[in-house]
Amino acid sequence: MLSLRSIPPTARRRTPLTNAERVHVLDEFNSAVRYPDAHGGLACLPLFLDSLAEDEARPDGTRWIVDDNARLDMAALLRYCFPQPEVHVVAAEYGAAAHERGWLRLDRALRTDEYTSLVETTEGWAETDRTFDDVVQVYGRPSVVFGDQDPRSAKTLGYASDDRTAPLTVFHFDGAGDAPSARLLAFRSGDDLFGASMGFTPFGDAVADERERHRH
Repeated sequence: MLSLRSIPPTARRRTPLTNAERVHVLDEFNSAVRYPDAHGGLACLPLFLDSLAEDEARPDGTRWIVDDNARLDMAALLRYCFPQPEVHVVAAEYGAAAHERGWLRLDRALRTDEYTSLVETTEGWAETDRTFDDVVQVYGRPSVVFGDQDPRSAKTLGYASDDRTAPLTVFHFDGAGDAPSARLLAFRSGDDLFGASMGFTPFGDAVADERERHRH
């Protein structure tokens, strides 16, 4: 992930979390990443990840950035693709980072064949405008919902298997408008935020262009 860096071994660490404290932090993060607005917004998400990271340095010497001056701003990164990223879009990036480390609790884990099929078909499938109902009908219940559960509301759906090395696949939706359910804007099926793994539907391209024009 773009949000990792090497932390010197001499960096000061906090007192390790007790098992009960760790479970509590995981509970709070998994609730907040799904419903950021109910937890005061996005600001709490990196703080929860900081607490978990302090307790779990990776063998390769990297962990979630715990230096506030160095941490990359997820919203700023996403503006490359989304001029005005919604809260649920940014929350999904924190969710993807947590999944990579085993901290994201999945409501449904896809089988390996289901996950492979999803990754292999999303790019061509999303060349046509789609809705929330279309995605759920084809790929089934999501692994996690970031944002409002209402099928007509803007949100991000995440799909993942139990394999932490397989990135979280996300579908970003705008509100339904005159469609029967939320309209698909874009998807990402890989871990390269700025690469070919990001794709926009025709509707998503039009929305992104319109928002970009409003910025100038």
